Amino acid sequence: MNNLIRQKFSAKLLLNSKIMAVLLAISLLAGCSSSLNASGVKIVTLSANHSHNLDPRLDEISGLATSDNKIWGINDSGGEATLYAFDPQTYQLIQSIMLPRALNTDWEDLAQDSHFIYVADTGNNFAIRQSLNIYKVPLDKIQAKGAAEVASITDTQVLTIEYADRKGILPRKSHNFDSEALTVVNDKLWLFSKNREDAQTKLYKIDRGRREQLVAPVARYPVDGLITAADYSAANNKLLLLGYSARTVFGHSFVWVVDITDDLPDWRSAIKYKLFPYAQWESIKWQGGKRFLVAAEDSVLSEQKIAEFTLP
Repeated sequence: MNNLIRQKFSAKLLLNSKIMAVLLAISLLAGCSSSLNASGVKIVTLSANHSHNLDPRLDEISGLATSDNKIWGINDSGGEATLYAFDPQTYQLIQSIMLPRALNTDWEDLAQDSHFIYVADTGNNFAIRQSLNIYKVPLDKIQAKGAAEVASITDTQVLTIEYADRKGILPRKSHNFDSEALTVVNDKLWLFSKNREDAQTKLYKIDRGRREQLVAPVARYPVDGLITAADYSAANNKLLLLGYSARTVFGHSFVWVVDITDDLPDWRSAIKYKLFPYAQWESIKWQGGKRFLVAAEDSVLSEQKIAEFTLP
């Protein structure tokens, strides 16, 4: 019996070492490779400049924003209705701001302008929700809390939206009415859908001032995957769309970088970047120039962490 146990253990070690060798070989090649997909879209593989584990309280981090020399994050479905701040140098958790007038049904992304941080309570994995919420948290109220380790803000506003193109009963898993990516472009909120049915994404434009809205898609894009976050930089007029493909054994995360022309993404300019190392990257934020941050949930691929990438 002891010999049999030793043989099984040795076989398992050998299998694991082979898997790790394959992953290592892939990662060594990751920093400089590029290719074209079937549609002729250029795909470049990016390796992280550096990465850092995050506090366990951010084990399901799903959105990023920045203000007052802090990086802000949220947890997704069922977590506390709380904004978490961490230091941009050490990535240590330094502040928690509770939002008692908000409910974390399925928080999926953060967006911001000069006056508000917007919390996208727009997750809809099983097509159960008919209406979705976007919470507006005043930046001046956040900044007024200073360095308080724990604080609370009650001045939260809420926008409620429904999809004009949703009709009839939807299948619980394969549908196009989950949305997990929110950003601010010019004077509108842009919400991108996570299409499990056709691996595309729809763009909805939302008025930042109207409390209740019925929104219809203004465009659709062939992202070839599931979009989980977005961020727009007015400085370079470029949009980031973060997502992943589940068509390979391990899956892979990617970022589309797209120019904005005539108040819409110009897909002729789109370049797709695969991200290494592998992780469940769920949120994204421009950092200036060609640098951006992505954050990953705790998963079988890695612990919760944040990483910086630089576009070539």
